[in-house]
Amino acid sequence: MAGGGGGAWKVAYADFVTAMMAFFMVMWLVSQDQKVKDSVAKYFVDPVGFSLSGSSNRPKDAAGVFESEFNGQVPGAKSRTSGRGRGTMRSRENMEGETSMVADSIMEDTENSQKWMGEAKRQLAAAKNTPAVQAGNVTEIEAAKMLLSRKLRQQFQSEAIGATEGVYQDLVSASLNRVDFDELAEELIRSSMEEN
Repeated sequence: MAGGGGGAWKVAYADFVTAMMAFFMVMWLVSQDQKVKDSVAKYFVDPVGFSLSGSSNRPKDAAGVFESEFNGQVPGAKSRTSGRGRGTMRSRENMEGETSMVADSIMEDTENSQKWMGEAKRQLAAAKNTPAVQAGNVTEIEAAKMLLSRKLRQQFQSEAIGATEGVYQDLVSASLNRVDFDELAEELIRSSMEEN
């Protein structure tokens, strides 16, 4: 048998190796955070980097199977324009969908923008007196970011949840859980410091 060839084991071994590779890829994907999972899912929606159907400049209106906010050959490259307002947040175009929507709601409304910029200044002042800053565990900016992030999350969740009911509350809550309030707080604090 050894001298005559008998290569059937090679086919079985190749199938086994392929199955193990697929298993480990699935295990790797399951252990990743939501951003990586979204990036992989979006790759399978549009692997070549452009949409073949639809003519809308809003990807979710472009007749795709899944809602997609990204296209282009670089994973994570925003396809939606971010110039809708005159806000001061410099990295709004790099924010994820839900985070960008909240940033737009803050920065495009002058009254709302002034409110949160003022809140950022108050949290910077309050951060000096926090025990973590006085003990030297965190900087004033880091403490202010944590305080402002908590305030932003509470405000947006209470307003959004209060305005909906039933399954819509669950949908709104799920969307708000994807908002990076820490990133928003950091941008607001940076902008408020630049104003001074």
